[in-house]
Amino acid sequence: MRRLFLVLICSVTSLLGACAGAPSRYYSLDGPMVQAPGAASGLPATPSYGLRLQVLRIPADADRPQLLVRDAASDPAVQVLNDSLWAGPLADQIQTVLAARVAASLGVPDLQRLPGARDRPVRQIEVRVTRFDLLWNQGADLAAVWTDRLPGTAQALVCQARIRVPAASGIPALVDAQRQAVWSLAALMAADRASGAHGLPTGSGNAQYGCT
Repeated sequence: MRRLFLVLICSVTSLLGACAGAPSRYYSLDGPMVQAPGAASGLPATPSYGLRLQVLRIPADADRPQLLVRDAASDPAVQVLNDSLWAGPLADQIQTVLAARVAASLGVPDLQRLPGARDRPVRQIEVRVTRFDLLWNQGADLAAVWTDRLPGTAQALVCQARIRVPAASGIPALVDAQRQAVWSLAALMAADRASGAHGLPTGSGNAQYGCT
């Protein structure tokens, strides 16, 4: 009986070890800030306004801790990777990266990070991410619509963009492609409002972009 008990214990232990599997890996959209050509060299002594950028919505299927990868050659075509996780809530990550990069490019304070600057006029950008896809063996596909309202103006500029960044196979490569897409979206948001759809900022990648 005792021998049977020990065999059962060993069997359960082996099963638990097999279930544990590989440790989870965590990924972030953030990265080192590299100054883009033509970007502001730093905050002016007295910026005329502050930036408040909010991400109001992201696609429901992407709004989860696990990475979601699309692969038309597999069944199912959409795979949820339980061992590949975002380092924080995806909407929060997108908002943090966009706000930091747009504010740095414009040379104005990000009001979410500098509460002491909240008494100044506000440039309000509200973002709705409509596509956030990781495509196996293809790359990243990102689309967004946003409104941009300058201080003291009643009318908002409405813009939209779709950005595709190719990538080799592998989860790190896909995440890096999506990271580049988010950074390119920030570059578009920081572009001159007057340029509209007439030109894309340097480093915006394979993007379709327009404002009305």
